Amino acid sequence: MVFWERDWWSKWWEKQRQRDCCDCECSWTTAIVCLVVLAVLGGALALLVLAFAVLNTPTASADDALLTRFDLAPAPNSTSTARPPLQLLSYNATVTVSLRNPNLHYGVTFGAVAAAFSFNGTRFDESGTVPTLDLGARKEAAVRLRVGAVGRALPKLTAAGAAEFARQKDAGVFEVEVRLDTVMQYKGRKTKCPLAVICPVSLQLVDPDVAATSFQKSKCTILRAKISGC
Repeated sequence: MVFWERDWWSKWWEKQRQRDCCDCECSWTTAIVCLVVLAVLGGALALLVLAFAVLNTPTASADDALLTRFDLAPAPNSTSTARPPLQLLSYNATVTVSLRNPNLHYGVTFGAVAAAFSFNGTRFDESGTVPTLDLGARKEAAVRLRVGAVGRALPKLTAAGAAEFARQKDAGVFEVEVRLDTVMQYKGRKTKCPLAVICPVSLQLVDPDVAATSFQKSKCTILRAKISGC
């Protein structure tokens, strides 16, 4: 009788242990599934917040450029010794700037774009313009600017600027700044945001008959007005 009771007790205890282990495993499995579901829901919520609540500033880069003429010479009738002679610039340049909208939901509208080219802090061309541009969410558009002139006067170019022009001409590479000024507006928002895109570009003077040219892409700086909604 004693042996039978011990045998029965051992079997009962083994069944209880197995059941407890099963309940433990089920609890851990349920907990892991719950954590995975919460992680997925949290990620989806974060994505919605980024898409609808956060407004990201557009980005830009100078992707291509071509300089076929860049000559500086003193004006023929500039003989005054009281100040540096008036410099005349002849040039032909083409620059392509890419604008990107990183927002997941909001499209962006750019008003008319005014383009300006500068050398050594002196603007030498402000004739470039681009019409209104719409850029959808996660989209990109290229803006191509082509400027040129013969004998354009640069009254603000200093003697140091003329000397820097000569130095860069000897080096074979000119450092030029391209600036785009516009007004940006997010789709569905009323606020209009003044925006400036500043792109430093290194331009190598090339023969216009040569098709193959090399250009190092450069990142542009975005200056956005500190206005609520921008």
